[in-house]
Amino acid sequence: MPESEKVRVRLQALDERLARLRMEKNRLIARVSQAERKRDTRRKILIGGAVLAAVDHEGVPPMRSGAELLRWLDARLTRPHDRAVFELTPHETTRTSLQPSADSCPSARSGAAVKDADQREAPPSGAQRP
Repeated sequence: MPESEKVRVRLQALDERLARLRMEKNRLIARVSQAERKRDTRRKILIGGAVLAAVDHEGVPPMRSGAELLRWLDARLTRPHDRAVFELTPHETTRTSLQPSADSCPSARSGAAVKDADQREAPPSGAQRP
């Protein structure tokens, strides 16, 4: 194969690789953009929900900045994933109010275990409990 043909083949391979890399870059940019739009929509929904709840209860205080809005939301948002959307630290009551699961608490019994125990304590059929 002549030298000029080798160069042409190499250039074509590089052009194809460059096209694939550009497509991948565009896909990644689109994915990030879509994630940002979803996050922005989630923030708007949470703000709207907090405002509607406040209107029904105590009213919405005047707010002049984003920082004031975040402080106001900090007192109202309790679910960890809602707080994460605004990059708020986990709420103290959220961490302390979590109940231990049956896996982490040996005294917790599953619904099946409770049902089995109740059946063992049940009187024979037809008999009345005192």
